[in-house]
Parts: sequence; structure tokens; C-alpha cells
Amino acid sequence: MPFDPTKPVEDSPLDAAEMRGQLNALKALIDAQQSQLAAWQQQFAPLVPVLNRDAGGHWTLAYAGPAPGLWQVWARYPGSEAWSSYGELSPDAFPATDGDVVPDGAAWWQIQMCGEGDYGKQTTPFSNVISFGPVPA
Repeated sequence: MPFDPTKPVEDSPLDAAEMRGQLNALKALIDAQQSQLAAWQQQFAPLVPVLNRDAGGHWTLAYAGPAPGLWQVWARYPGSEAWSSYGELSPDAFPATDGDVVPDGAAWWQIQMCGEGDYGKQTTPFSNVISFGPVPA
């Protein structure tokens, strides 16, 4: 039974079979969209930068698209709780070290990066976020 937005009719008695049919039809629509979204995610995933930090404090950045002119570092840390531009790294700066990326002496921090083109324009999506320490909500 396809979903019918006109059911149940206003002030009609509840009918379990009708409601079950409506809910199952909605679930079928949602499931179909989920498979479409999964296919799109696989298609576009290589175009999202992936930032990694190993236990030794070495940073790598994987990106399947054309290399941007610079990678813009965005950070949150004590004294700068809102995301803000923290610096830039050239693509050949990777692998980087904590000293290149992490705010000095921060008890906690979060880092993400995006590609930067001319005049500071963002050219890639933001990478995943790397967190260290007890990051406040």
C-alpha cells in the first residue's frame, strides 16, 4: 500500500491495519532514501579531506581531489572556544607534527582543516575533527 497523506481522515476511528499500512509505507520511503544517500556518500567521500593523528603526534591528511594551494587549520582550545582560523599549512608540510598544528600548552583542543584557494576562499569541505583532552560541550 503506498503512503496516503490524507489518511487517517480527521475524527475517524483508529484502524490498526490502516495505520500499520501508512507506517510501513513511510518506512519504505525512508529506506529507499537511505540507499540513495549511501550511494551518494560513496561517490563523494573521496572529495572530503581525512585528517589523522597517530599516538606519536604525527599528522597526515588524505585527499583524493586536486591539491589546494594551502590547508587552512581551524581550531578550538581554551581561550578560543569558537572555531577560528589558527593557521595554514602547505600540502607538502605533511606529514606534520603536533608543533605544526596544535595550540601550545592547551589542556584540550580540536582541529579540522579545509583547502584554501585565492583570497582565503574555502575550496574543499572541512575534514573530520580531531579532538584531544576533555573537550567541553
